[in-house]
Amino acid sequence: MEPSSSSSGSVNGSSLMVMTESHSQSIVVQKDKAVTSMSRAYLENKAVSDAKSLIAELCRQFYAMGWVSGTGGSVTVKVHDDSVPRLDQLIVMSPSGFQKERMVPEDMYVLSPDGFILSSPASKPYPYKPPKCTDCALLFMKVLLQLVIFGFSIFLAFTLYLCVFLQQFLFFFVGVQVYGMCNAGAVIHSHGMESCLVTMINPFLKEFRITHMEMIKGIQGHSYSDELVVPIIENTSHEGELTEPIAEAIRAYPKATAVLVRNHGVYIWGDSWISAKTQAECYHYLFDAAIKLHQLGLDCSAPCHGPIGKVNGFWGSGGNFSRSFRTAAFGLDYMMEPSQHCILLDNEGTATPTSFITDVLFPYALDNVGKHLAATYGSKETQEDINLLRSQIQDDFEQGVSGAVPIPPDYVGKELVIASLVANVESMMRSDRKVIALKQLQGHIWRTGFQSNELVGVVFDDVPEALERWDASGIKVYVYSSGSRESQQLLFAKSNYGDLRKYFCGIFDTTMGNKKETRSYSEIFQTVGVDKPSDILFVTNVFEEAVAARAAGLEVIISVRPGNGPLPENHGFRTIKSLLEI
Repeated sequence: MEPSSSSSGSVNGSSLMVMTESHSQSIVVQKDKAVTSMSRAYLENKAVSDAKSLIAELCRQFYAMGWVSGTGGSVTVKVHDDSVPRLDQLIVMSPSGFQKERMVPEDMYVLSPDGFILSSPASKPYPYKPPKCTDCALLFMKVLLQLVIFGFSIFLAFTLYLCVFLQQFLFFFVGVQVYGMCNAGAVIHSHGMESCLVTMINPFLKEFRITHMEMIKGIQGHSYSDELVVPIIENTSHEGELTEPIAEAIRAYPKATAVLVRNHGVYIWGDSWISAKTQAECYHYLFDAAIKLHQLGLDCSAPCHGPIGKVNGFWGSGGNFSRSFRTAAFGLDYMMEPSQHCILLDNEGTATPTSFITDVLFPYALDNVGKHLAATYGSKETQEDINLLRSQIQDDFEQGVSGAVPIPPDYVGKELVIASLVANVESMMRSDRKVIALKQLQGHIWRTGFQSNELVGVVFDDVPEALERWDASGIKVYVYSSGSRESQQLLFAKSNYGDLRKYFCGIFDTTMGNKKETRSYSEIFQTVGVDKPSDILFVTNVFEEAVAARAAGLEVIISVRPGNGPLPENHGFRTIKSLLEI
């Protein structure tokens, strides 16, 4: 957001009527003014007042942290009201051009869920400038109204009247494609120095990537060993012009909760102000860490944070220079092949002996499923596991899957419920089902075994040395397994060669998709950040998985290990007996 200058204007055209279902109130926007029949008492109730006070307090804190200095940056939150659905909750927004450290609750704007101004701050005497709605308003509304997640597509067309003092500042959303609706509860726009500098380390990269940092755990949906990816868009002269690039970034990175704007700052959102603030603190910490690691010549995107590679005079992380130069306006002489690729490892039969899975982990889960369910039956986690199993078993009945046993309702007693669950789990495991409900429960059972040292993960003897070699060469390694992410992390954390998690940039499970389906590998390609699918080498012991990965464009090698199943004749894939052959 730019420091403001005084401006005024009017909205031309006919009156516009919008109904907000939550309060059954009409809002009329007329020339030169906004008139609403919404109860003044509701606009001044405790929930709205608390939200105004909260933003004033947050702005003072963020000013002290260097995020909103020079009147830049902004904060907006939804007014929490249990009687009003999230989509219909009012929005409180900080104004533009105000000294953030001196703001008071009365300085805030109140907007309808559709972006109409319901309440504006009063003008203050000189030297204060007339209040205006933040230039970030449209961007905030994009995030608040259109966070993209997978689901059904719907189209919305609506007009936002954002500020009576911004001449002709009307924005029209037509045909906005939304995949489900996942509304944020708060959005923070920061001009923090670290959020600006981190986009300048390499002026051609379109993503910020970092892994194996403790503060990554503070970002929604991420753990320590995950790779955090934040899209970077280019800055524009006017903040309103960032609307579509930010919307495109949200669509392209549905798991992201932030978008960096080069040489400008960052937008961060969460489902509540606490979530947005916590993530903002973590993001700024990680941006600062990346800058300092870069100053030390270390790569923040590599698990071991080893030395950065140098390409054509540019120092940068992740080896993604091919992507960077192709997106810039350089000739072919400046383009080069990627300096590193990714390796995607299957686990069972590739990194871990099949016998460990079949002779150790599976029997442990079978022997302990009843005990685990009985001991944890009342916990939220186990109830979620049971609900997943109920849903899966219902699907099995509808599809005629053999071995499915009806699960009685809870009121008959947990003993009968557990007995039926055990019967279903046993049937699924005998059939080697790869369904999420089973894998999630197995992971929770194995967690108990690993934590109590009843279980110790086993990997082939060549695995630690191969991982160390690849890591030293700057090659990123991921795991894609039918087992849950949690169970894979436990296995590698408690392995017979110690904790190997430091070598992995990320772990995928069947929430990414079935391992025998091509689209699963296409999804992984979109996630790991390489130029083309063939930059990924997939190593597996399963022929059908190899076929699916090759169809997605990945390079594929089949691992031939003791205990692995036979391969078809003339299968057409290169085979190895040790990862050290790669």
